[in-house]
Amino acid sequence: MIKTKIFTEDFDKSSIDKQINKWLDQHSDCIVVDVKLQSHLLKNDEYSSYIVRDALVIYREYENV
Repeated sequence: MIKTKIFTEDFDKSSIDKQINKWLDQHSDCIVVDVKLQSHLLKNDEYSSYIVRDALVIYREYENV
């Protein structure tokens, strides 16, 4: 069975690659099928904005291969 995991990076979270690598270290029984990455700019007001990144990891567990 194919499964998914969503990661989000914004101003108060660690970088998305660190989040994904940490998750993969904790889930060594997974085979990554694909990773989809999206970035967008959010404006708080006239003077401040920040980038938000999202990643969708598509994977299988070894037992389901």
